[in-house]
Amino acid sequence: MLALDHLAIWTARRDGLADRLAELTGFPVLDGFFPDGRRVARGVRFAGGAFVDLHQVGPGEQGGQVFLGLRGEIEAAERLAAREGWRVRSGRWREASDGSPWSMLTFRRDHGVLNRIFVIDYGPRPEAWGSPVFDQPLYDARNAPAAGARLRRVWFSTPDSEASGRALEALGFARSGDVESAFSPFHGRLYRGAAGDLVVSAGDTDALVRLDLTGPGPPLCEPFGEQLNLVIGETP
Repeated sequence: MLALDHLAIWTARRDGLADRLAELTGFPVLDGFFPDGRRVARGVRFAGGAFVDLHQVGPGEQGGQVFLGLRGEIEAAERLAAREGWRVRSGRWREASDGSPWSMLTFRRDHGVLNRIFVIDYGPRPEAWGSPVFDQPLYDARNAPAAGARLRRVWFSTPDSEASGRALEALGFARSGDVESAFSPFHGRLYRGAAGDLVVSAGDTDALVRLDLTGPGPPLCEPFGEQLNLVIGETP
């Protein structure tokens, strides 16, 4: 079964966003992707194991790209794609020229919300984790806190809610009625998952637009980078 694993975000505000997540959750900022001794990515892991992976864009580059990683077996994802007629590309960690310790499947163009999703399958330790570029604290699931804030929901906008919903159901998320929120995009259709839920809302483009964290205190909503809103503490 596929489960929410992480949000990969490219932004011009990496450090500020990482520090804000740490402030809201009480969890530490951890280093991620580290090529040639350069700290490119940082982020925060939540209770339950999901995390946010923030990549700094270079000068003159535009931030705002956001993708959702779902954790699961790559072979099962390939079989599912074949049954559904989805066009995909995949690679295995044993064949990776850059030393990346995971296998990954992505969807080719024109697959709606699936183009904002990828499937990741982590290789075993220590065999797959020989490169210091990737063997960083953020990517080590053993660093997940035992308790505290969790990644509760991820919201998509889409111009075709029915097609997007069918795709999420095929991935194993169960359609569970409509939800309302005090914060934008205010309402959508809920798809429950084993380790966090997805919500589909109407919009002009297929995009990730919001992440929800559990947390104490009154609910809070604020912009998070160039594209997302972050909501923490809203009552289910």
